[in-house]
Amino acid sequence: MTPKTIVTARQDISRQATDAEKLTVLTRFLAVYPCRAPTDFRLMKPAYMQALEGVSQWALFEAERRINQNALGHAFMPSPAELRGVIDRVMKPVLERERRAAEEARRYAWPEDETPPPDEAARARMRQRYRQHCRWREANNPDTPRAKPTPPRPPRRIPDFSEERIEISDALRRKLKAKNATPEDRC
Repeated sequence: MTPKTIVTARQDISRQATDAEKLTVLTRFLAVYPCRAPTDFRLMKPAYMQALEGVSQWALFEAERRINQNALGHAFMPSPAELRGVIDRVMKPVLERERRAAEEARRYAWPEDETPPPDEAARARMRQRYRQHCRWREANNPDTPRAKPTPPRPPRRIPDFSEERIEISDALRRKLKAKNATPEDRC
């Protein structure tokens, strides 16, 4: 099995193949491979459908791909048992990986992960704590008028002096005039 054919997403391989998908694969096999047995498909259909019970869609199409790549070693229509055998070989690594993952989860689980259901004394303590909490909530009800916070005050307006006319004193006017004066004016 090449790394490209390993499926990691569970939803890709768990969906059961519908009868229409099973018949589609069988029809393609009949169109491509010569049959060893009777050529009337109505006689063979029940055996193939029984062999394909509980098969996932991914496993069915993967088995079809492998049979088309000569996994069986012959160029004839696969029998129901051969087809189911190829599907089982396709699913074997996936099922083995799931089995190993379940075994590791069981082996490495912490004892605290499996909390036992509470006994009667624990239930009584929980009921007591709940009653205490309810009494506290009644005493400190946030909907009472005394517990409501006061609404925030609007921010103070900052005066805008950009439009007002600025009065300049005579002393400041003389100083600005002296600062902007050219050296010729000063003489």
